[in-house]
Amino acid sequence: LDRLLAVRAKRQLDSYRKRMPGLDAPLDKRVAALAKLRREEGYMARWSRAKGKGGALTLVENHCPICAAAQTCQGLCRDELKLFRTLLPDAKVERVEHMLTGARRCAYRVVPR
Repeated sequence: LDRLLAVRAKRQLDSYRKRMPGLDAPLDKRVAALAKLRREEGYMARWSRAKGKGGALTLVENHCPICAAAQTCQGLCRDELKLFRTLLPDAKVERVEHMLTGARRCAYRVVPR
């Protein structure tokens, strides 16, 4: 199972890297692109700039098309967070809401380093 998850994560990372702006682009542009990619995959994702939080951004996923699978395989959620952190290496990415712990959505706080 771990090998299958690793292959899935690598494919997803490669696909996202091809479609997202490079690291020279502003962080908000990259988070916006990430939200767009996630929306295309059915996550109903959006992003916003947190008010008064030192440049923090919030990425929200209001739907999870793989939620049933994630309930059985926590590795999917682990890899999602790792994917975001890999794509945004110049930011601290923290999951602040998680559907699998009873939240109504998954949300990530993205803070520039």
